[in-house]
Amino acid sequence: MSSIVQSVSDLVKSFFEVIYSLFATAVNVVVNFFQSLVDLAGGLVQFIFSNILILGVIAAAVFGFLQYQRSQGNTVKVGNKKLN
Repeated sequence: MSSIVQSVSDLVKSFFEVIYSLFATAVNVVVNFFQSLVDLAGGLVQFIFSNILILGVIAAAVFGFLQYQRSQGNTVKVGNKKLN
């Protein structure tokens, strides 16, 4: 008789463990999803800032070149337009 009670108890315990496991898995999936979104946003922001930095360095180099050419007395032409 006690083995039947123990079996039923184990069955009920296993049933609640399965429900808890499903709930824990669902929570874990949601947490990982939002964590991945945060990582994605961080990577996207880093990509954008690095591109802005590279474009700023290129713009500073072009500006420096134009200033150097102007200080040397040379004019820089693009087509028929003078840039300085």
